[in-house]
Amino acid sequence: MLTDTAIRNARKKARRYKLADGFGLYLAVMPSGKKVFRYEYRYHGRRETLTLGTYAEEKGNGMSLLEARAAHATARRQIEKHESPAQIHRRERQQSASKLATTFKGVAETWLAEFSPRRSAQWSRQVVRWFKADVYPVIGDRPLAEIEKVDVLTVCQRAQDRGSQYTAECIRRYVAAVFEYANRISITDRNPARAVRGAIAVPPTRELPALTAKEMRELVQQIRAGAGRPSTRIALELLLLTFTRKSELIRATWDEIDLEAAEWRVPAHRMKMREAHVIPLSTQAVALFKRQQPLASASKFVFPSMTSLLKPMSDTALNNALVRLGREDFSPHGFRRTASTMLNELGWRPDIIERQLAHRERNKIRAAYNKATFLPERKLMMQAWGDHVTSIIEGGNVVAIGAKVRGA
Repeated sequence: MLTDTAIRNARKKARRYKLADGFGLYLAVMPSGKKVFRYEYRYHGRRETLTLGTYAEEKGNGMSLLEARAAHATARRQIEKHESPAQIHRRERQQSASKLATTFKGVAETWLAEFSPRRSAQWSRQVVRWFKADVYPVIGDRPLAEIEKVDVLTVCQRAQDRGSQYTAECIRRYVAAVFEYANRISITDRNPARAVRGAIAVPPTRELPALTAKEMRELVQQIRAGAGRPSTRIALELLLLTFTRKSELIRATWDEIDLEAAEWRVPAHRMKMREAHVIPLSTQAVALFKRQQPLASASKFVFPSMTSLLKPMSDTALNNALVRLGREDFSPHGFRRTASTMLNELGWRPDIIERQLAHRERNKIRAAYNKATFLPERKLMMQAWGDHVTSIIEGGNVVAIGAKVRGA
């Protein structure tokens, strides 16, 4: 008979060996040191082996000797009923895998694995966060065929209870997308999430206007005076000077930045449109990156997290900094709108501005032929923009920086 002491003292050897307990139950000690309970028996004259579980070296982390004996007793009763324990176990595993494949979570994980490579890393993180926090606890283990409209509304209600109608509607759309995917692979022809479209009252999106020159000066002065730690203030000013998307800036790594060439090359996997993007850096932007270098404390990230140098600044850090300044009326994205508006007003060609904003050409035919990056023109524009911003902030004479390239 086996004992826990004998099992704990069993040492690995070059070849697998057995420690018998009785009536076909034994412990197999693998060359790796892993210890597995198995039951060997004959069914219709043929030898079969049933793996019961791995021995628990620690409580709650595997199968104890008592649990192995209980499972062994169950298997022996199955043989007495002229049933094969190994075949029963195999069927149960197949049924479990089949059930998992048709649960919301099982299909959602497959959908995410297929679509995430085509979307930004930020998109993937956000969808996974919503699913884990709000969706899986309610319908994750439910088969798609059993999920009704009321279940989808219950999922969305979790976000609504936090006061976020926008998030609730986003979650509904992504749940609908999972059902659309399940429809495409012939798992179901239902979509209860689509059926409740319009049930969530989402307030209309409020388009905030671009900053005026005076508002820009006042905001930058506020940022410099008290927008949190130095890295946060630098990040906000760099958003103004480079007018990149917030996610592109806070996840920037030093190997993307070439201060000598005054260029920031963002790889395709970090861009919303999944295309690599070059951002010419003005002398003002280069100076800010140089100020940030010692503050990054040798992290690979230009703007590391406050809690770990292995992670980038949090998604909410810049928004929260603006809120602390009392600027709930402005978001980091507003710097892009401001730059686009001013540069257009100052006479820069729309093609150059749109390329710098990394917008995708909406006209598909035009997009197929227009592959120009306008890098020389963008270098001129970004330096002129840096000088223009400096003039505004310092209260000097503002020059119409686009005049020299009008009609170019």
